[in-house]
Amino acid sequence: IISASPIQDQPRMLSNLAVSMIGQGAEVLIVHASAQSHQSSYGIDELPALLDVAHGESALQAAIADSNHGYALSKLMHTHQHGMDIEGDISHELNRTFNDMSRQYDVVLVDATLDNNHLLPIQTLNEGEILIQLTRQPECIKQAYTLIKQICMQLGRRSFGIIVGDATEAEAQLAFQNISQVARRFMQIELEFFGAIPADEHLSRAAKLGRTVIDAFPLATASTAFKQIAHRLDYKRDYNPNTNQASFI
Repeated sequence: IISASPIQDQPRMLSNLAVSMIGQGAEVLIVHASAQSHQSSYGIDELPALLDVAHGESALQAAIADSNHGYALSKLMHTHQHGMDIEGDISHELNRTFNDMSRQYDVVLVDATLDNNHLLPIQTLNEGEILIQLTRQPECIKQAYTLIKQICMQLGRRSFGIIVGDATEAEAQLAFQNISQVARRFMQIELEFFGAIPADEHLSRAAKLGRTVIDAFPLATASTAFKQIAHRLDYKRDYNPNTNQASFI
């Protein structure tokens, strides 16, 4: 999941999605792989990174932590390593390490940003489902389109999922139509609408309690929205042709 807006709270969104998917019977891992969101938001500052495992400096299981919300946590690399070019044998080993870890879970949600080459940092992620979170703001829609264009210039034409935050269903559909029409016209790319996350005070209230909105306020509008998006993602997982491999999102 990539955010097209620097003000979006990716950790909060991924946490709520993960808890929603757990409620639907999935075992979920969240991996931090972002230069934008803070590792401290997940409480994994001191956790060994998967890059440490690739270098032979840590065991794989030591790089996985259990959260208080029921999902597992890991991070691709340390904060100061984001933006580094990872190539050759280490890149191959990091990708293998990620794949080994992912086999322990049904779904892997990745909090991600693009690297200097306008790609996700390891091969497996570029082959997975890429979702872009945006808002209705014109500059945010423009940035989302730029991200799509950058990725497609490297990987070729492919599909993307869209999640619209701080919006009602109708507002989100309108924002989606705007970016979808541009992507179809200029790149012949079909986008898929995954859902809207409304502006809901219960989100911040739950965060202040150190809980997810799904747990603290299960009947809130935001909780319903996350459950609907999670159901859509779980539908994708059910139809994954490789049953021994997690869905990467």
